[in-house]
Amino acid sequence: MNNNDALKDNIQFQFSISRKLLEYHLSSLEQEEYMWQPSKSSLYIKETDGIWYAELPETESYEIGPPSIAWTLWHITFWWEMVFDHSFGSGNLTKEDIEVTADAAKIKKHLHNLADRWEEKLSQLTEEEWTSSQLSAFPFNKEVEFHKLASWLNLELMKNASEIGYARFDYAADVERLNANTKAAKGSDL
Repeated sequence: MNNNDALKDNIQFQFSISRKLLEYHLSSLEQEEYMWQPSKSSLYIKETDGIWYAELPETESYEIGPPSIAWTLWHITFWWEMVFDHSFGSGNLTKEDIEVTADAAKIKKHLHNLADRWEEKLSQLTEEEWTSSQLSAFPFNKEVEFHKLASWLNLELMKNASEIGYARFDYAADVERLNANTKAAKGSDL
């Protein structure tokens, strides 16, 4: 196996692990949990006049609060769609063009499709494309080789999948606290 084949194999292996973690957290994700907001200051999707939207934070400081699952799944869609369009399409896609949905089933299906497309795209790249910077427009402005963009995408996917897992633990604990408080309140009414 030459160096480029080893590089491609490693990136595809990293992607398969990241994808499995994402799919693990999405497989049992329900609508109520998807729309749960961990705190009033958290990153969240919002609706105005029937249209859903999401904002990118201006800062990465801790005060912005934890992201909701809905926002995190939109964020995955955002950067993945941007990479597809700016690396393999017209390069005209903007944040405002990325659909935001309040439907958990719809976003899960879309993410599975994005993962399938990405896996297929990685398998089709030529040796020259892996080492060229021409396909690395977003977010790297063609300043790194494509294999580095693919590695970044794997890391971003793993990070976001981990955030979803953490939010699911937090949600389950929040539901448990609510149930315990309700049970205790009912017991004190007796």
